[in-house]
Amino acid sequence: MRCSLRHGLAVLLLASAAAHAQVDERAMKAAYLYNFIQFAQWPVPPDEPFRLCVLGRTPMDEPLARLEGKRVLNDVHIKVVHVSLQDPLLPCHALYLDDSQRKLAPDLLARLDSAPILTITDGDGLADQGLMIEIQKRDLKLGFEVNLAMARRVRISFNARMLKMANYVAGAK
Repeated sequence: MRCSLRHGLAVLLLASAAAHAQVDERAMKAAYLYNFIQFAQWPVPPDEPFRLCVLGRTPMDEPLARLEGKRVLNDVHIKVVHVSLQDPLLPCHALYLDDSQRKLAPDLLARLDSAPILTITDGDGLADQGLMIEIQKRDLKLGFEVNLAMARRVRISFNARMLKMANYVAGAK
């Protein structure tokens, strides 16, 4: 009995540590997203409030909600708005597509066309499909890729320091 109790406690502690690590990873992704906004420049400066749209409901909802009211760009405050593909997307300044919503990426990109909306995802391979920034987890570390060609197409530019920190920048030439 003592052995099974010890085993049960070990499993519980590991599960708790894994849940805590997951929360930290989500918080880190939200921090990355916040910084991407700070290092981006739109063709027309975003107005008040800065609308960070989230497609659907996602595991990132809680950490992204903590960005509500934070200041970005020239003291513009973030407003987090959940949207669906049927909603008007043009009021969005940035749009987050969670990996759990990846099947919606082609329809989303078709809807956005050439709108200057910064698109960010944590869906593996979605930057190759046309989203601008893809947050990635590799070897237990977070990093990101940038689809610069897509950003340039809609006249969004990024600070050179951010681009230097990227794991990969597609369309840099």
